[in-house]
Amino acid sequence: MDFATSFKRRYDTFIRRLHQMLDDHSTDAIVSWSESGKSFIVWNESEFCRNILPRFYLFVEMSPFARHIRKWGFKKIGSEPWEFSSEYFVRGHHELEPPPEAFEYQRPSKEVSARNMERMKEMAAAIRKRLAKKEAKRQAKKEASLGHKEETS
Repeated sequence: MDFATSFKRRYDTFIRRLHQMLDDHSTDAIVSWSESGKSFIVWNESEFCRNILPRFYLFVEMSPFARHIRKWGFKKIGSEPWEFSSEYFVRGHHELEPPPEAFEYQRPSKEVSARNMERMKEMAAAIRKRLAKKEAKRQAKKEASLGHKEETS
């Protein structure tokens, strides 16, 4: 299966579950369509994360869900704390979907790849440095502890 087909299948699954979640009127006090039907609003974040989100997705916190939904082209809108919209997501229109080119893999340019590689190397170096400091502190504590034991014997 090619990337575009796999990506589209995941998109379709995500959108189908989102429609199912929002079409359940028993949860309207927690999450519902907006009046216009062109967005949805999470009214009660804690209830949404505790009771609704785990039934449909592998999330139990709002921030990862918000990041994930932006990946599918949704944008946070409005004055409500958690209102999201996408031009391809409208109440009652399950057939809407992004154009085929949205599902095509765009290979990053060589410059972007090189920049990302440099960032990864810098992060790895910073992590190694932090680990070395922690190890040095641990070793110093161990030596101090051994020295203290020798003094008391």
